[in-house]
Amino acid sequence: MPIRIENAADHLELVPTFGRWHWGEWGHHDPSGSLESWTAGLRERTNRDAVPATFVAFEEAQPIGTALLVEHDMDTRLDLSPWLAGVFVLPAFRQRGVASALCRHAAAAARSFGTSTLYLYTNGAEPVYEGLSWQRFAREPYEGRDVTLMRIDLR
Repeated sequence: MPIRIENAADHLELVPTFGRWHWGEWGHHDPSGSLESWTAGLRERTNRDAVPATFVAFEEAQPIGTALLVEHDMDTRLDLSPWLAGVFVLPAFRQRGVASALCRHAAAAARSFGTSTLYLYTNGAEPVYEGLSWQRFAREPYEGRDVTLMRIDLR
C-alpha cells in the first residue's frame, strides 16, 4: 500500500503515540529523561515551515513512522545544524521503504526551509543513509557508543 507523509502539526493528537515510540526505541540513552519529557519535546517540534519539525508516515489512517528536523541532535556537536533525527518505523512496516521516504521528505522540507546541509548520526544504519546520498564524515564517541556522523548537501 502507498504511504503518505504529513506534518505532525496537523496531527497533534498523535504526539503521545510518537513519544511512546521514541522513548521505547531510544529512551535508555537518556537516564535523566522520561516518557513525559520526551513527549513534551516532540510536542515542541511541530513547526510547519521551520526547524524543528516532525513528519509522520501513514499507511491509510495508521501512523507507521516519524522523522524529525531538529536544530541540534548531539550536545557535543553544537557547531552543526540542523539535523535529521528520530527516524522511526514500526517494526511491522520496516524493510518497505518507509524510512527512506521519510528521510527524503525531511530533506526536501529542510531544503524548502533554506537549509543547504543536513546532518545525522547513526551507529549501524550507515548503508541505508549512503543509499540516500548521505556521506560519512566523522566517527566519534557519543553517549557511550561510537557513532558515525553523516551529512547531505541539499543544494
